[in-house]
Amino acid sequence: MKRRCLRRNFFGGLAVAVACALSQATDVRAGSTLGLADTGAPTVNTGNINTATIFNIGDLVSTAAQSGFFVGLPAQTFGAVTFNDTLPGSLAFSSGPFGSFTSTSITEISNVPGAVAFFVLGNYVAGSYDSEVSGAASFTISFTQTPPSTGGISDSGSFSTPPAPFVPEPTSMALLGIGMTGFFAFRRLFRRTAVA
Repeated sequence: MKRRCLRRNFFGGLAVAVACALSQATDVRAGSTLGLADTGAPTVNTGNINTATIFNIGDLVSTAAQSGFFVGLPAQTFGAVTFNDTLPGSLAFSSGPFGSFTSTSITEISNVPGAVAFFVLGNYVAGSYDSEVSGAASFTISFTQTPPSTGGISDSGSFSTPPAPFVPEPTSMALLGIGMTGFFAFRRLFRRTAVA
């Protein structure tokens, strides 16, 4: 679409440029999300979500929380989905209307007693519902266990194309802040020493 608009802008003048800008601004493909739930029974290989490496989503289905080009997509059932958080390409799900998503990286973004969440980047190939949309996408999924380490497990997720912003784990942000503070303190000390 962008390439077509650039050619039209070159040959068609200002009126076409404005029309192209408006059509791109209202393009529903910018920021499309699809809510996902698990109607099955999720399990993990160790019985404890905080120490597990293999996660089994019991029965992944789409919910009504949709935006962008997913609005109006009939409810989708993807079935059981299993992934290993140490294998970047181990998560995949698909359906005819939705298309398919295959992971390229799986990052744990939080891990506290009774809760763990992952940010999954990957490639999306559109299905029959809107076959023009394909490219990079993300899948964010969280697991909870009540009581922690021994109780029942539940999960929920969200799919987004283009990828949703990555939200790092709070402890990672704290370490980054400490590291940056140390760097600036060292730099200030180095400058003083160099001037003296």
